[in-house]
Amino acid sequence: MDNNEFRTWSRRAADWGVDYRDTLRERPVRPALAPGEVFHAIEVSPPETAEPMDRIFADFEEKIVPGMTHWQHPRFFAYFPANAAPVSVVAEYLASAMAAQCMLWQTSPAATELETRTVDWMRQALGLPDGFSGVIQDSASSATLAAVLTMRERALDWQGNKEGLTGQARLRVYSSDQVHTSIDRAIWVAGIGEENLI
Repeated sequence: MDNNEFRTWSRRAADWGVDYRDTLRERPVRPALAPGEVFHAIEVSPPETAEPMDRIFADFEEKIVPGMTHWQHPRFFAYFPANAAPVSVVAEYLASAMAAQCMLWQTSPAATELETRTVDWMRQALGLPDGFSGVIQDSASSATLAAVLTMRERALDWQGNKEGLTGQARLRVYSSDQVHTSIDRAIWVAGIGEENLI
């Protein structure tokens, strides 16, 4: 795809996105299909050569979109995050166009410093004192894992990563039965053990 095609398809995708959001009320929240219908609508073997974007886009509109649960639908009341504003769609496009890996200051200084400032804005909005800081996680699952790992290290006087968990004090994690399902995975990954989730 050359730059002219990139511009053309970027505009078409943007127009599609606006039309999609404008017609959400007319769509069913969930597709009326049986498991395997979309799978069988997709070619069994991968294409031998590159396909034109017209065909790829047609497949997207005809095979993928009708089989999607529409999370932005006004009658969708399950799960999260279910409320992406149009401005966030534009932001996702810009971030995707740059395709930066923003895990460290060295890999993307501006992203790191923007995150630091944004977290401080949140601290101020919540009325927390100076000194509170953190990072923005990409999902509830990774946030839960980060919290459990931090709890584990603090409880073990920061020796768990250094020495391993063998011979360390037994840890317990208490949660309600309404907790997010990611707590189970976090306990497993952190090496705390399923039996220690109370």
